[in-house]
Amino acid sequence: MRIFREEKYVGRLIHVEPSATNQYTAHIWFDYSLKLMQSLKEGDFVAIESFASQPEKRRHYVILEIVKKLPIHFALVQNVESARRTYPGFLMESAKSASLDWISQVEESTEDTTKIVCEAIPINLGFWITEEGIEGPEQSFELPMTGKEVKIVSYEFMEGIINKGLKERETAVDIGYLKDNRKIKVLIDSEALLRLHFGIFGFTGAGKSNLLSTLISKVMKKSPQGTKVVVFDIMGEYLTLLMDLLINHKDSLVLGVGVETFVEALYEYYRSGNSDDRRRAVKVLTESNLYPKRLLPHKRHFAKPFTGLVKRRAFKVYEEVVVNLDKTIGEVVKEVGGPKADKDNLPKLQQVVKKYQDKKVREKGREFLEELKSFNFSPKADGGKFVKAVEEKIGFKDSIFPLLNVDGVFISLEEIVELLNDPRKKSLFIVQSHDPSALKRFVNSLATAIYEDRRKKGKIEPLVLFVLDEADEYIPQEAKDEAKLSRDAVEML
Repeated sequence: MRIFREEKYVGRLIHVEPSATNQYTAHIWFDYSLKLMQSLKEGDFVAIESFASQPEKRRHYVILEIVKKLPIHFALVQNVESARRTYPGFLMESAKSASLDWISQVEESTEDTTKIVCEAIPINLGFWITEEGIEGPEQSFELPMTGKEVKIVSYEFMEGIINKGLKERETAVDIGYLKDNRKIKVLIDSEALLRLHFGIFGFTGAGKSNLLSTLISKVMKKSPQGTKVVVFDIMGEYLTLLMDLLINHKDSLVLGVGVETFVEALYEYYRSGNSDDRRRAVKVLTESNLYPKRLLPHKRHFAKPFTGLVKRRAFKVYEEVVVNLDKTIGEVVKEVGGPKADKDNLPKLQQVVKKYQDKKVREKGREFLEELKSFNFSPKADGGKFVKAVEEKIGFKDSIFPLLNVDGVFISLEEIVELLNDPRKKSLFIVQSHDPSALKRFVNSLATAIYEDRRKKGKIEPLVLFVLDEADEYIPQEAKDEAKLSRDAVEML
């Protein structure tokens, strides 16, 4: 294996300085050529002989990553203050003349005044060159020797460092190319990704959603039978990004937390089952969902896959109110932590709870809620928080009742856990909601339910990957109310 790229492109380590974020920052100069300027990229690796070398026997090199690259012409002023003290006409003529040096030195450097000035940081790896060959790379915190040659690491050796130990694994998948370098594929262990925690960070527009959808697609292909991926899609963008997986894995679902999540046209088809209503539902879904910019001109092509999802009723609704209809009011009150109020109102509140505790939510829930609201508690008081918690559990919505007896609309938490625990089929669950607070509560409900189920039964398979898009919404530093519920669930997982 060749370690270095073309030998004629050799730099020099000019200076090393301490760094607050890395062990040190190295300042490297290369003789300028247009070809080197085009081929040398930020992110490339370079190797420099270190103080660990044993002359005449074993030479040790540390590996650094280039993080900044600038062409500098030393015949020109280097900063604004110097420029202000220079005669403008002379400065302009000098710049015009010097600019020719950039295009006249194509293959090799002919001018001492032009350099490519780089900054590089250690990646804490190094290797040995001996008479027998190469040893490493291995972990190293050695310092490079100032003044020594700087050699650019070959693509082959660089790929070996980035993907160390992965090429031999059956679970390895390639997830794309190194930034600005299509000669190096980046591999990742799909099984490790499923079993360990990971995060994707970047500014808006950096490509986080695109990378995540790519990761999910690649992992689903290589993962063991029965693997499940659950995406909590707070922005509603993964339905179109992962449409191919939803179609190819027939047990995949789009799960709406709350009936208001999906368009009314979908429920009209679920109620009637006729083809005209289905076409109307597909049209509305195709038009109303989010698409990446590049797919917007092609969204009409999504009508066919949407038709497939609608036909097999892949859109399901989890509605906490529906789940609680057949519980007793006493059970619901217990779930929210029991009655709470100030000392003057607590006895009267306890009397109301006692009056209804053996009644079913379906029969007396609305009446019970009305009595609670008659107390007119302040929303911030303990009594107000108690009433709000009960209302979230049994607060009837007129939009729910027409759907209660329609097949294929609602799904319970127990049914979701059963599907996630099915070892026979791979599937994808995209979880959306019109209400971010409801989605955070559901993260807690689902995580707790599957954790407790597996803990009690001693299950560790099939693998289930929970993906929280816009993770700061679920695990903020300062967590309270619904955000505290979701954060507690993530910490438990």
